[in-house]
Amino acid sequence: CKRIEIISFGGAATICTSEFPFARCINYYSVNDPILNVVPSAVKALKSGFSFGDGMQQEIIFLASRTGDPATDHGLLNPTYLEALVWEGQRYQSLFLSPLGQMAGAAFVGPLSSTVTWFPNFAYEMTRRAFIAMVRIFTLLWELV
Repeated sequence: CKRIEIISFGGAATICTSEFPFARCINYYSVNDPILNVVPSAVKALKSGFSFGDGMQQEIIFLASRTGDPATDHGLLNPTYLEALVWEGQRYQSLFLSPLGQMAGAAFVGPLSSTVTWFPNFAYEMTRRAFIAMVRIFTLLWELV
């Protein structure tokens, strides 16, 4: 287990190396993520500024909201967590991939990851606009009746 790294994004519980014998446990939380309401250790870390001493201070990372919307801040492929996910992926590649594997990743995976960055935001925005348009249409129809 000393070679396994655990990375959590907006998890319902924090995972720490003092409880589990993993090499690395990182818990990412958006400061605007609604899940923080049910994770006491993360709330404690956020409120205390990491002044408590149970070893969790290096294992919880708080991210600034990129959208301002709590519902979208919880999504793994939305901007807040996606930046950290991409960073962790690059870290993994630099540590564990051979130079040939890194070149293949740059040639094939890199272009795909750029589409992952914009697609969830595009899909969310289109869904939001369609919903608003439907509400407006129903409101106009209601006023006509």
